Amino acid sequence: MAELTFVGAAGTVTGSKHLLTVGGKRIFVDCGLFQGTKQITALNDAPLPVEPDDVDAVVITHGHLDHIGYLPRLVRDGFSGPIFCTPPTQALMQIVLDDAAHLQREMHERGLEHEHASSPPAYYDEHDVIRTMRLVRPVALATAFDVAENVRATYHNAAHVIGSAFAALEFEGKRVVFSGDLGRYNRPLLYDPDPMGNADVLVCESTYANRAHPSDPLNELQTTLLDAIERGGAIVMPAFAVERTQDLLLAIAAVQKREPRIASLPVYLDSPMAEKVDALFLGFPDAHKPIPDGSVKSPFGVQNFTLAVSTDESKALNNLQGSHLVISASGMLSGGRVLHHLHNHVAQANATIVFVGYQSRGTLGYLLTNGMKTVRLYGDALPVKAAIVELGGFSGHADQSDFTRWFQSCSGKPRLYAVHGEPKSAAALASFAKMDFGWDAQPGQRGVTVSI
Repeated sequence: MAELTFVGAAGTVTGSKHLLTVGGKRIFVDCGLFQGTKQITALNDAPLPVEPDDVDAVVITHGHLDHIGYLPRLVRDGFSGPIFCTPPTQALMQIVLDDAAHLQREMHERGLEHEHASSPPAYYDEHDVIRTMRLVRPVALATAFDVAENVRATYHNAAHVIGSAFAALEFEGKRVVFSGDLGRYNRPLLYDPDPMGNADVLVCESTYANRAHPSDPLNELQTTLLDAIERGGAIVMPAFAVERTQDLLLAIAAVQKREPRIASLPVYLDSPMAEKVDALFLGFPDAHKPIPDGSVKSPFGVQNFTLAVSTDESKALNNLQGSHLVISASGMLSGGRVLHHLHNHVAQANATIVFVGYQSRGTLGYLLTNGMKTVRLYGDALPVKAAIVELGGFSGHADQSDFTRWFQSCSGKPRLYAVHGEPKSAAALASFAKMDFGWDAQPGQRGVTVSI
């Protein structure tokens, strides 16, 4: 009898780790870092239910830090088995883990701390990342592969980020599907999720299971930018360097064609990591829809565009006057260059801070979008005078309608475990699966083991 243990992303939207035990073989599906409050990040130091050197393999669904960020720690502590992922995810993994190791070291050296965000300790370094990448075994979509003895898996497009996949594992006559992070249908950059097919068990993310995304995000973006231009100050847009930035650049290029005032707005991308991800899209042209033509520095077709890569280029943005847009990571204000831009502009009444993605509970982004009046950054207590705006249409996660469509592609009646969601959204997905599809469904609980 196989068993499944929910190690992470159960009751939270972070730290994805699912431990599958089959015939004495132990397999992690995803291996991410917990991010958010100090209480949540403290879970990164909680002991695993299995020793790292007893883990036989890891199956990765996609390259976001909350799905891969614990891998170098696992390797540092003794894991030496294969790490499976798709080829674009392998390339993305290198970018994300290099950045994570660098950021952890930098924050450790600077002792950067403030009361509204948790700066994780240095869980690993660049040498651990090198050792981790040597274990990676890329596998193309729709190609069956052996994970361990008597366990085979196949990746299928999940449409969340470039290279993302849901993983179907087959053993003991069962087909168990792990959604990873499920993307959306009809996105401008990525192809639709593949049909689920048959499933006996479905371990499914639930981030936005209790809501619907806005139907026309371009109009909302256009209105937000025009209001910000009218306000007259800087526009700071925290955005994840992986996928969200590329979606935003495409959207900005689209509204520039509609509105001359936005076309003349200077746009700055302050993210060395985003530049590498942009190049990754060019390197895997079959993993996404065709990208509109642009200049060498702007492959997504944005006008009036400047890329800031070096530290000096980033600092120079502090001297800009008038309305201009700065896109920088991280998307939840949990670290990165965007904190400097927030420090410079959050106390300016003519500035605008635009959030375009999920804000995990306890992060600085969450607190700002929930009415924080004073923010402490780099030792300064700053009043929040800038306009705080949330745009809900650019999430890369499935909403209710997307889950409906994907569930309809299932040819069986699986037992569903809702993971990777706040308790309300996980409960909503489980209830939805029961009521609308007649499935046996419940939220996954961290630390709980179930029989498969």
